[in-house]
Amino acid sequence: MTRDAPPSLHDIADTAAELAELRTTADDILAQAWTTERARMLLDGPGPAFDENVWKTVVDMGWPDVLVAETRGGGGGTLRELCVLAEASGAAALPVPLAAAAAANWCEQRRTGELTLVLDEAGTVVGDEVSGSWPIVPFGGVAERLLVLASRDDEPVLGVVEVGDRGVHRTSEQPLDHSPSASITLTSTPFRPLDSGASAATRHHEAMSRSRLATVAELVGIASSANDAAVDYAKMRKTFGQPIGARQAIKHRLVDQRSVIEIARALVNRAADACELQHPDAEPLVSLAVFWAIDSLRRVPEGATQVFGGIAYTWEHEAHVHLRRAATRVTTLGSRSEHRTVVSTWLRTR
Repeated sequence: MTRDAPPSLHDIADTAAELAELRTTADDILAQAWTTERARMLLDGPGPAFDENVWKTVVDMGWPDVLVAETRGGGGGTLRELCVLAEASGAAALPVPLAAAAAANWCEQRRTGELTLVLDEAGTVVGDEVSGSWPIVPFGGVAERLLVLASRDDEPVLGVVEVGDRGVHRTSEQPLDHSPSASITLTSTPFRPLDSGASAATRHHEAMSRSRLATVAELVGIASSANDAAVDYAKMRKTFGQPIGARQAIKHRLVDQRSVIEIARALVNRAADACELQHPDAEPLVSLAVFWAIDSLRRVPEGATQVFGGIAYTWEHEAHVHLRRAATRVTTLGSRSEHRTVVSTWLRTR
């Protein structure tokens, strides 16, 4: 079968079975390594919601390196595999930057135990030093290395910054989910170039697309976990002698939310395949998945919280963990209008 040939039904079935097995394995591992209750307890602590031990577990399993080629020490996996792992981490309320770190490692094609992040906006390079400012970088407070796209005499340059070097200033920020975000300013910081020209800009853009798509997959996991918990509650909570799930309004809400989740998962899979194949529609398909996440998927934990009623608004309940994580992750995907414009322009040309 050639690269551009459509997969056969056997290929599709085999891929689905492999991904399902990967998800089952990931769920089993995370069930022993983490719980939603532990994520809720982090919100009570004095520090940010980040667990070094569970991040070390994720790194030891090779999840952040899944997109790195085997010849460079990585897993040699596909974007769909990363999305499966990201969805599992979202369902388990894992407080780690899997999507962002995996995209950075793909961009650099380098396996490293250090936490590397890709900064979205461009900086400025003068000589061998880079300067720039990034208001809020998710998990920027615990990053050890940064991949920066900068401009040198109007030419894009992609390079690495070590956060321990001079000129790196980080100010802690506390988003709704208490993750270790930070505002980062680089002032004449040593800069090690990796690539330059159009290829540098392309690598950075594709890395950001992979990060955003894996973040949508994480949101699928968050929404699915929240909705499943609401379904279980609707089955056992009784009022006036019958489960509240028997009532039409609640039943329809839960079914509608499940439909939103399944549509999001399908959009993620389609966009992931397009990115892998370098299909011309890859960018608008990623924007379509992101737009759906911002427009519809983020509302699922909100709807689940309403099913729980007043109990969900207590600090001890886990519903607000999913709500906080969904609201925070959505802010990393870019603006709704930006993605809507990309999708609408694409649709008009079809």
